[in-house]
Amino acid sequence: MTDLALKAQRRSITGRKVKRLRAQGLIPAIVYGADKPPEPIQIRVQDMERILRQAGFTQLITLQIEDGNGTTSDAVLVREVQRHPIRRSLLHVDFYRVTMTEKLQAEVPIHLVGESPAVAQGAILVQNLNTVEVECLPADIPSSIEVDISRLTEPGQSILVSDLSVPEGVEILSDPEEVVVSVLFSREAEEEVEEEVIEVPTAEPEVISKGKVAEEEEEEEEEEESSEE
Repeated sequence: MTDLALKAQRRSITGRKVKRLRAQGLIPAIVYGADKPPEPIQIRVQDMERILRQAGFTQLITLQIEDGNGTTSDAVLVREVQRHPIRRSLLHVDFYRVTMTEKLQAEVPIHLVGESPAVAQGAILVQNLNTVEVECLPADIPSSIEVDISRLTEPGQSILVSDLSVPEGVEILSDPEEVVVSVLFSREAEEEVEEEVIEVPTAEPEVISKGKVAEEEEEEEEEEESSEE
């Protein structure tokens, strides 16, 4: 299916008892989507951290789920990652099963490349967007979208969403008139930063109904964290 594979086991421990899993170096997770019931699973923490570094939220993963009857494989995306607010250790992960023939929406990170001559002349580079929303088949999701800032030669110039180049089969859904990155005189940049309202992109751009089991799973995780505090 994909070049990235992740092993998991079906999980019978739920609710506050998942603390036992973490003590064993395992992380509770859930996989849902593709018209299948949500399925609780468990994964080695080291394996999950590796996959997050390699795949992020945009790369397909072959999730290999083992149980007493054998192993099943699903193509999935990481949809949500919960970490401890202080220790930053993994607490829970949501995976979304994809249907390879159906388009989906995803947030793709923007990667700036090159050097701006305007910045070399003393202008300030301001990046307004860190991600853009795209729609495409699961196999076509870009790992990132490169933006060459060497074209910004003078203060006051900017690159819009409409200027971005994406592979064939990928459609950008973000507002084409939104500014991705710009170069401003120092004073203008300071004023823009002061006035800007920063919006944090969600880890789950596509609204998907997880079903009652998944919702209960999340509620149980929240209860556990409250009891640990």
